[in-house]
Amino acid sequence: MNNLASTFKNMKGINIAFSVIAAILIIVGAIVVISPFGLMAQQEAQQAEMEQGNNLSGSAVGMAFLAAGLALGISVIGAAIALSKIGSAAVASIAEKPEITGRVIVFAGLAEGLAIWGLIVAVLILGKI
Repeated sequence: MNNLASTFKNMKGINIAFSVIAAILIIVGAIVVISPFGLMAQQEAQQAEMEQGNNLSGSAVGMAFLAAGLALGISVIGAAIALSKIGSAAVASIAEKPEITGRVIVFAGLAEGLAIWGLIVAVLILGKI
């Protein structure tokens, strides 16, 4: 029984770490979705359009920035939700079998892959304008 209590005491730090990572991902996603930098970038793109004579309208550029922001923001929020579920399951499974810690970290990395794919899509969208 004493061994089980010490195991749960060690799991408290891992649980806090997963919770902090999930919270950071949610905050980053919210900032990207509601960020005013998209509006400033749209104005800069319109000025560059006038200088270069591109045939993109201002609303098309604005929609591209909105799409990039939504792609990144929604994927980061999805990754945070996935990481919160994986984190709670990971703490429970590591409490029972501490030797599977490495496998749990791999699953957490797969959840982070969602955020990376969202970043790639956002960069591809912004590369087209």
